[in-house]
Amino acid sequence: MTAFTKLLVANFRMFVRDRTALFFTFAFPLIFIGLFGMVFGGSNSVNYKIGLVQEDTSIISQHMADAFKQIPIFTVSEDTLDNSLNSLKKGDLSAVVVIPAGTDATINSGSAAAITLYHDPSQTATAQVILPVMQQFVDQFNRQITQAPVAVTLTEKSILSSNLRFIDFFVPGILGMSIMQSGLFGVLPLIEWREKKVLKRLGVTPLSRSTVVTSQLVFRLGIVVLQSAVILAVAKFGYRVPILGNWFLLLGLIMLGTLLFVALGYVVGARVKTVEGANPIVQLISFPMMFLSGIFWPVDIMPAFIKPVVTAMPLTYLGDGLRQVMVESTPLYPLGVDILVMFAWLAVCMLVTVRLFKWE
Repeated sequence: MTAFTKLLVANFRMFVRDRTALFFTFAFPLIFIGLFGMVFGGSNSVNYKIGLVQEDTSIISQHMADAFKQIPIFTVSEDTLDNSLNSLKKGDLSAVVVIPAGTDATINSGSAAAITLYHDPSQTATAQVILPVMQQFVDQFNRQITQAPVAVTLTEKSILSSNLRFIDFFVPGILGMSIMQSGLFGVLPLIEWREKKVLKRLGVTPLSRSTVVTSQLVFRLGIVVLQSAVILAVAKFGYRVPILGNWFLLLGLIMLGTLLFVALGYVVGARVKTVEGANPIVQLISFPMMFLSGIFWPVDIMPAFIKPVVTAMPLTYLGDGLRQVMVESTPLYPLGVDILVMFAWLAVCMLVTVRLFKWE
């Protein structure tokens, strides 16, 4: 056996004995293929709750409403305009369609009746799914009407006070992702200190353990606040992204999110002995949250069996809170619920860390 062959066999044996390397080389990619296959590649159809306001009682308007209710991906509920818009603003509806009074008379006169779609542009499902489906519905209805070249048109109206763009809703998600990663990966230096016996040496100095932990927390908070300031500055001055909400509330959410994810990182560091072991575990925690918490894709497109997982993820609430404060978007949850859930995650992670964390 040549030296090359012996080295090759030795490397292979070392690789096989390293269970972490085996897992993240073979099992980890397969888990993600299965996860995203279930979310995006399955046959589960999405469904959106749409409000319908019928202000016209003519036969043609009733025919239009009946046809609208047959759209498979819509669950339609009829109500008054005020009640429907209130439900839309609270997040109970994905959109509201209004068939205006005088629709029949307008069409018979040879003019086009304007069907109004109220929506929240901060919800990406509207642009990706609901608007194209509504436009197709209007086109099909026009083909059925022979009295006028164009009998019905679709008019969009935003329920937000300002005309915001996609980048305006994308930035809060990027900010939330950055806070999560900075917090989770912030535990790695502490694990390295423990691995290299630095914490053991500090233990024989007058420094208390609380001083060491507090210094790490303050340092991590400072880094995240600086990072957030850079992201917001680039977004505001480079892309004219507005900050509509309260700046102090935004700062509070940033700090709460940082503490939460630092504490979650410390839970990982409580038992993992090496940086090499902690790094893949942190990635295993962070990657699903990036893709399933609604910061990149709308929660509505995910199948029902995934949504309990989405509901349990802390990044879901941080991203939702940041979007509410920054762009005043329609909430997934009330802002108070977002804050309470993040505080609950923080408390649980701190309790677990205090009980399990080892300094040597």
